[in-house]
Amino acid sequence: MKQNPQKKDIRQDLTVGRLTRDGFMGEDPRPFEQIILEDAETLRVLNVTPEQIAEKMQALTQKGLEGMGQEVNAGEYQVTVEEFMGRIVCPFHDHRAAKRNTAARDKRGRELSWTDLSIHLISTHSFFQGKGSAFRLEPVELAKFLALV
Repeated sequence: MKQNPQKKDIRQDLTVGRLTRDGFMGEDPRPFEQIILEDAETLRVLNVTPEQIAEKMQALTQKGLEGMGQEVNAGEYQVTVEEFMGRIVCPFHDHRAAKRNTAARDKRGRELSWTDLSIHLISTHSFFQGKGSAFRLEPVELAKFLALV
């Protein structure tokens, strides 16, 4: 896939040490545009949209905020939200997200965690991050965990 030279800043900001210590790409050699296209195709097959996923993630985060760091019952999930000082910049240059981590456990004992920036990246950019990234959320796993499939 040919890379758009106008997106050079985005590609650089996705790398290790630019906006975050570990970056957003992991060891994934694919251009971010290809990652987005391939994850979009995966979701299309499941008949799930990134917006549906992000809405459910955001709802769980909002519920978890009620506990101020303590575990909260959110229906089918137990949710804990931790907040840290400051904000983190989106590598697509359109948002500053609160530094907040959400950990959710479903009734079957499966656990996933995400950040507010991850919610934004999924809802706005359909970007689940590169394979091997510390915060990569596999679309199929996430959709199943959130009971969207």
